[in-house]
Amino acid sequence: MTAPKPELLKFAVVDVETTGGAGDANRITEIGIALLDGDEQVGEFHSLVDPGVPITPFVKNLTGITDEMVSGQPQFQALAEKIAELLDGRIFVAHNVQFDCRMVRTELKRCCVKFDPPRLCTVKTSRKFFPGLPSYSLHNLTESLGLSDFRHHRAMDDTLACAEILKLAYRKVGPERILKEVKNLSTPKKARVLSPKV
Repeated sequence: MTAPKPELLKFAVVDVETTGGAGDANRITEIGIALLDGDEQVGEFHSLVDPGVPITPFVKNLTGITDEMVSGQPQFQALAEKIAELLDGRIFVAHNVQFDCRMVRTELKRCCVKFDPPRLCTVKTSRKFFPGLPSYSLHNLTESLGLSDFRHHRAMDDTLACAEILKLAYRKVGPERILKEVKNLSTPKKARVLSPKV
């Protein structure tokens, strides 16, 4: 598959919060998505998610998200079609993209949707494009770059902070350089149904 033209780079910046369980017990409790065309935000999506399993005490303390908050919220299956639609054809961006992409991919697979997007990690790109900073955690990075403070460990707040970092990098180095950092460009971009839902 031919790489997209740099001037047409489209991103989906994503952050998820999870229950914190091990293996299959780790489920998404909140998702935030910001859609960027180049360095311009063109849309966003946010939802709490009922994971169907308890949230660990550690994660409750970290995020402030409780079992009561997610009880009665949509389960991921109810959101899967909308989420896949938003992510289709876009570069999946996150701060530690391996974790967030794996969680979304696993949840979509449970809904019989195959998803293996091109990916961009703002931790790795920030180390290259903003060298010499004391820390590249999301909170410390936004502080070092002079961005607005935000409520850390909540999905939409983390998503928007990550999007601001991406915008700064995009404006600093340009789309051609950003494109060189994207992983998995050669695989199909379209989420697709693996088998009919039962």
